[in-house]
Amino acid sequence: MRLFAALTAGLLTALTVQGVATAQDESPAVEKPRMEAAAKNVRLRTVLPGTERAISIAFMQYGRKDVAFVSGQFGLKSFDVTDVDHPKLLDHLTNNELALPGDDPAKGFWENEDLNVDPRRRLVFMAREMSTFGQDKPTGVYLLSALDPADLRMMSFQQLHTGHITSCVNNCDYLWTTGFDGSDEKQGRVYVTDIRDPRNPKTLPVKVDLRGKPGQDKVTHDVQVDAQGVAWVAGDGGTRGYWTDGWRRDPLTGEHRRATADNPVPYAGGAVPKLDMPTSFTHNSFRPVGTRLADGPLPTKENPAGSLLLHTEEAFGDPTCKDQGRFVISSLKGTENGEGWGENPKEMKTVGVWSPDDQEGTLPGSDTFCSAHYFDVRKRIVAYSWYEQGTRFLDISNPAKPIQIAYWRPDGAVSFAPYWHGDSLFLADLSRGVEILTLTKDAHAAQESGTNVQLVTTPSKVKAGRSNGERLPLVPDPVYGRGCPMMAGRDGKCGPGSCC
Repeated sequence: MRLFAALTAGLLTALTVQGVATAQDESPAVEKPRMEAAAKNVRLRTVLPGTERAISIAFMQYGRKDVAFVSGQFGLKSFDVTDVDHPKLLDHLTNNELALPGDDPAKGFWENEDLNVDPRRRLVFMAREMSTFGQDKPTGVYLLSALDPADLRMMSFQQLHTGHITSCVNNCDYLWTTGFDGSDEKQGRVYVTDIRDPRNPKTLPVKVDLRGKPGQDKVTHDVQVDAQGVAWVAGDGGTRGYWTDGWRRDPLTGEHRRATADNPVPYAGGAVPKLDMPTSFTHNSFRPVGTRLADGPLPTKENPAGSLLLHTEEAFGDPTCKDQGRFVISSLKGTENGEGWGENPKEMKTVGVWSPDDQEGTLPGSDTFCSAHYFDVRKRIVAYSWYEQGTRFLDISNPAKPIQIAYWRPDGAVSFAPYWHGDSLFLADLSRGVEILTLTKDAHAAQESGTNVQLVTTPSKVKAGRSNGERLPLVPDPVYGRGCPMMAGRDGKCGPGSCC
């Protein structure tokens, strides 16, 4: 997994510049068989200092100042990235400042998988999972002020029965919060919170996007709003989209009514064929439409503008990613009349599937964390996190045949989430921290020519102290299982390797 390839000196430096420890680490070196670090058509620009255990990133513009907010096990940090090659730390809202009565800040914040911000009111929202600062702790959402990004402040905490991810809808007047339902009903749902007064948030007594029956422990996962305002909810049973504003026809009743954040109108979506997504669990999604149409596949007569949904299955049942945990492109056609709702939601037609399983540059082995996770799309290029399989860059111009045009799998990678920001890619890596990457001209040439890039890697033996990127000890999340890995040692129980 982590062997030095016959690469250029510059690339070698890029692959090893951000390990989990410094070269001065005095831990004894041992001989271990490893795989070559693999990278092609990608250049490392710099790293955000002190961001090891990073999970998610968001951006806001303050006049000419460009600010990145990084959420991780360390809390929340803000950086001035106006000069992207020379980022500057602005502030750190620490775990001690986020702690509630009874918390143990030393056990780390968890998890806020998809950081959301409100540029209009300069707010940051962080979802708090039940394993934050220990086990069986309160879940909910922090509302934070970033009016001055160099002086982050907590405004309020809204306790909910879930707290995996919180997302803005309706111009951030409302939050949709998703995850495991910790109420007595234990039924998958979206929790809706009115945050028009962020110091006094109000969670509404509604049940949006119900999944499964009470007691089945179904979950909703991420919510992503497309350029037309449709909120796409991923989770058990597939991905479904909702109008949250305007007068719409409700396909489930046939009536025309006003869509609101607490009473949305179904739009389209449904399940994915078991052959393509065996677990029926979708992690997150993107619909290229409107101002984002040029980021998605080229529209065709068969797949017209707005008819495609890109989404992910997160699953670790197959460590090679051969049968589970893949990237799927689905057609929404035939699901616009409520077919995706009910106990047996209609399956969308699969247009394309991609996995690193049969691609060069991929780690073999039965114990590798291999699953699709977050992705971001820009100019028909999908940047894709695959945990220990690194970050892959796919050209999706032809949705039926995604091709790999570049990849970044450096030493000790645990790629969680990539974010396009201008021409740069900010990558949240749980082990290495936030790396800022850029594609080389060869990546764009590969996209133009439709060339699938390859790099053969072979096992080797290297000095494998922690300074060379010892494998991060990941264990199944106590709530979500192997569908959501977390660091070992958070409760005093160490997994393989060292406790965090």
